[in-house]
Amino acid sequence: MASSDFQLDESIDAASTPSDQDTCFVIGDQDYTYQDKTQFDDAFDDIAIALKVEPFDKKISLDVFWNIILNEKVPVVTSLVAVMGLPSCGKTTVLESVLKHRIKLKPEAKLGFDQYLKRKKNKESLSIYELCALGSSQHDKYAWSFATNRYGAIFSILYNIIRRNPCVADIKFEMGSRSQDSGGMDKHVRWLMGRAQYVLEKIKDEPGKLALLQDGISFINVIDVGVNKALYDFLSIMLLSCHQHIRLAFFSLDRDAPNLGKTPDLPSDLYGKRKDDVLVMQQRSRLTYLLHFATVGYTQQQRNEEEEALNATVMVATRKESATNSGISKAKEEIMKQAKSQDVDQFLQHWLQVDMDDVQSIAKEFGDEIEALIKSKYKQGTIHIPLRWIVFRSLVISLDSKGSKVMILRKSFILDMAKKLKMTETEVDEFLKTFTDFGSVLHMPQYDSIKDIVIVNIWEFTQYLNKLFYPQEGEPYAANLLKYGIISESSVKEIFYKHPESAQDFMLVLTTIAMASKIESGQSILIDNQQQPDEAHYYLPLARTREVYKPSEEENDYAFIEIESVNFPANVQACISNSILENNEDAVLIATEHSNVSQFLFQSKNSPPVKIEMIYKGSKTRLRIMNNSNDILTSPAAVEACKKVITGSCQCLQKKFNIIRDLKYSFAVPCASPEGGCHFLYYDCEPQLCDACSAENNFRLCWSKAAKQCELLSEGSEARMNESIDSRDIISIMKAEIHDFDAFKKALNIDESKLSKLSSPEDEESRKKMVMLMLLLWERQTDKPTTRHALITKLRENGLDDIAKKLKNLNTTILY
Repeated sequence: MASSDFQLDESIDAASTPSDQDTCFVIGDQDYTYQDKTQFDDAFDDIAIALKVEPFDKKISLDVFWNIILNEKVPVVTSLVAVMGLPSCGKTTVLESVLKHRIKLKPEAKLGFDQYLKRKKNKESLSIYELCALGSSQHDKYAWSFATNRYGAIFSILYNIIRRNPCVADIKFEMGSRSQDSGGMDKHVRWLMGRAQYVLEKIKDEPGKLALLQDGISFINVIDVGVNKALYDFLSIMLLSCHQHIRLAFFSLDRDAPNLGKTPDLPSDLYGKRKDDVLVMQQRSRLTYLLHFATVGYTQQQRNEEEEALNATVMVATRKESATNSGISKAKEEIMKQAKSQDVDQFLQHWLQVDMDDVQSIAKEFGDEIEALIKSKYKQGTIHIPLRWIVFRSLVISLDSKGSKVMILRKSFILDMAKKLKMTETEVDEFLKTFTDFGSVLHMPQYDSIKDIVIVNIWEFTQYLNKLFYPQEGEPYAANLLKYGIISESSVKEIFYKHPESAQDFMLVLTTIAMASKIESGQSILIDNQQQPDEAHYYLPLARTREVYKPSEEENDYAFIEIESVNFPANVQACISNSILENNEDAVLIATEHSNVSQFLFQSKNSPPVKIEMIYKGSKTRLRIMNNSNDILTSPAAVEACKKVITGSCQCLQKKFNIIRDLKYSFAVPCASPEGGCHFLYYDCEPQLCDACSAENNFRLCWSKAAKQCELLSEGSEARMNESIDSRDIISIMKAEIHDFDAFKKALNIDESKLSKLSSPEDEESRKKMVMLMLLLWERQTDKPTTRHALITKLRENGLDDIAKKLKNLNTTILY
């Protein structure tokens, strides 16, 4: 029967219809009435109520509780939210306002909001807020809470218990004894069982909370990065391992946007006590630092669109009420222009503006935006984590040693403990990766030397970073550390008196990630011309507090390393120093006071010692032979010393290729001529010095000979040497609108007789032909590979920097 034949007959007079036949349905020529009374009408209200259901009286014994832990899983969303930015832009104010708005506590709560907030807070270093959210996208509702070391595990246990036993009021626990005791693990599980029973009793009459508990759980770790010279280096490494992270990069529309080309402003009243006002962020512009914060931790391998979208940074512009709305548009345009030139604009997709004078805007609107972003990013990111992993993490983070929370554990110890929860070695690896992804622990197996080290308390680790790099002046080890960046191994152990078992592992982490250099004997250190005691020492260049040394721009008696990347290494001194001192027994560190200077003495049996100074200066690090008399410079020992410095530098930078996005570097010496630019140095390549340089002090020849012998330079130069000039290079040169063809011709050393037909190009087409002909002639007449690098070198050496820069900025895989 067609559906169109079915209709409701509304023509029947309701008044004349019997009470039990209120509605008539007509199907074709047949009509039906609706019966609203039955012979069971009197029992209707009693059926649902009269139904008897036996209570869920099965008790949860300790064995059952263990079985839940060992076999169940929990749907979890995880994320690390890294809050970074330029100094004094209001990021901490915004963050705390959002937390206060999102996290609701009952009036009868034993601890106030501020007590939870201060639990792991240090405004001079790192603050961590460990959050746990109940709920999921199923109800599109979340209840945010602070999570202590163990309450993430308790919520996860309750999720499974409630789903197994929906009648919360009937759930009974029976502690008793267990058939198989697991020692310390059993004690921890008993504690969790007792707390789960206590919490469930307290919340059994809160249906909203119980409903959200059954939806799932989110573990969100929020880190607020304060101004700290040591912390920036550490976070660069940490974020590489934390793959489930969102970062917020803050800047001020009032203070920073109009001054993006200038260095950040650190007011002395806020940052002067620790001398951060003259030591931190003084080498680069605000725009450079802002892009660094926005992209640090994203590697060259992160290229696919899905991964880039997931990891996109949120750019947050704070402003006072008086600021104009056009300010963010102008700032965004300038920032995006620079980001695009460095091929990182795909990470800067989200932009938010916060009015610092509007509390409602901060707490509600900004909070809604961030919560919506977290939801959208991780809507498909729910993972089902074995409950035993969460329980295991709650145990690991809760261990004490000599009255203090454990900071570092060996993986071998973790493997042994994990056996109590029947976790295999493969499962432990997966556990460590999962909890590292959102910054709950930190395991970095990509480094062979520390693959057995697990940082289980990241906040505590950063507090000891703070103690090392900002020592209190009254401490016995502080004098040499603040003045020279030198500390003995025995003094390190004094600092770690609460964690004596972690001191060695802590310093191994720092040397591995190039924040410190280990010197096996104090005999290899000179402080005021005196050797130090024969025990291991550490060199921490950033610990020094004397302001940076600013060499004259007129000087040109040095070689230099130029490093380019949107994610620059904060300071290469420790890394290069470690490579030099670790691989050369004849190298001695000469203690210096300036925070950006390191000096080395290379001793030779048959020649005078050679002293080389390294001056870190932003993107360029100068390398200078200090005792540069002619006798020294012409000795084989000088060339050998220079080679060791270049080799150490290459070893350092090559370790950073997988850490720093699009890292490019070059070695060069400035030309003696004021307009000559510089001469680049390569392995197995004869020095190509101009006449002006050859007539000058021959330190340039010394560095050139050293570079020629350094095989590690070939790995960087092969990419240049093997890449021929292509159409993009030619187009780039043409777009440079060359008008001084005499200079271009001179740069390429072109035989003028071969250019007679096009000696005076008047139109654009003729100029293009002239450029093509010059490049063709240059390729034919040179006996060296005609590469982009060689062309750039020629142009720079002859003062055509604008054209060279256009070539250099092409998006290629070449390493400069």
